[in-house]
Amino acid sequence: MKKVFATLLVGMLAVFSFAAFEVTGGYTNATLDESLTVVQSDVTMHGISFGANYLFEGLGIEGGALLVGGSFDYYFPSEDKDVYVIDEVTGETVSVPMNFSQTSFSVNGGYRQSLNVFFPDLAVGMYVQGLFNYSFGTVTAGTSVESLNLEEEADSSSWGFGGGAGASFVVQNLDMNVGADLLFEKVTLTDFEGTDYEANQWKPKFKIHAGLQF
Repeated sequence: MKKVFATLLVGMLAVFSFAAFEVTGGYTNATLDESLTVVQSDVTMHGISFGANYLFEGLGIEGGALLVGGSFDYYFPSEDKDVYVIDEVTGETVSVPMNFSQTSFSVNGGYRQSLNVFFPDLAVGMYVQGLFNYSFGTVTAGTSVESLNLEEEADSSSWGFGGGAGASFVVQNLDMNVGADLLFEKVTLTDFEGTDYEANQWKPKFKIHAGLQF
């Protein structure tokens, strides 16, 4: 038993000796396809994102690392867009301002490559990366008119792919990291009855982030 424990411990130390961790926070921007909205147009949402990544650098590729991580994204209510509905009392067509917000959790994996291997004279550490992403959460449609009770929620899920670039540097003995990622995702919404609605098109998700690496 002691030999097994010792072997596992040595294995874990070997893995973590080639590993780095980073925590990030920043701005995120996503677009909801018009086929999923009642306003019959694409909806752009702005929000904040907090994430963490594990980087395994023991691939045997100079400057290369396997990336596995996740993030929590919250998108604030979007800009109001008018929806025209029929008033059940008067029978007249009226406009109602609608907006959308979203909360999501993401899991991502990919590969990061340092550019300093190819350009050793760079003043800071530079990298590019490719990413695959799975997200799930909730999309809420509502209105800024407090007297109206029109809020509806739907579960959301999506697969995405894309890439990004960034830079790393040291500030007062802290390893800092800044970067930006651009992903394309196709969202599926599921209503309270369990009916799925898949977006017609892939839409962009953009993130700008900064953080610390350990």
